Amino acid sequence: MTKYREIIRLAGLNLNQTNIALSCNASKTTVNKVLKAAREQNLVWPLDPKLSDPVLGKLLFPEVKVKPVTSK
Repeated sequence: MTKYREIIRLAGLNLNQTNIALSCNASKTTVNKVLKAAREQNLVWPLDPKLSDPVLGKLLFPEVKVKPVTSK
């Protein structure tokens, strides 16, 4: 599972994305996507303690609902 809170925390400490990726055992691409989504949601450290990683995941990357294909 991606450590969203830890990625945002380390970014708040001004670590670069390479060091964050190494620390969180994640790819730099994942770190980049998480930080981009966090900026879009105006999330900065410190986060509300109620925002667990699963909750953050849904906030950062909401599921896109696809309309069913109908045949004509």
